[in-house]
Amino acid sequence: MKYVKIKVVNSNGSPQSGSRVAIHVSQFAASGSVPEKYTDSNGEVNFSLDIDNSAEITVYVEGKEKVRQGSVCSEYFITN
Repeated sequence: MKYVKIKVVNSNGSPQSGSRVAIHVSQFAASGSVPEKYTDSNGEVNFSLDIDNSAEITVYVEGKEKVRQGSVCSEYFITN
């Protein structure tokens, strides 16, 4: 299990609550999307991903790609 925390802020650095965040997982055995979630009042959202060590993810905020496919990090800080 991998745990991923994503924080979304606006261009002024203020947290963006209610932002739609989606993750697409690519791994050797299977690929697919994880159910989307919405950021809380701190602009944060947490995902628990049942993925292997070879998995890569792409992060989308409001339908726009913000993190290109790459190795999984435990935290992402995204300016939307």
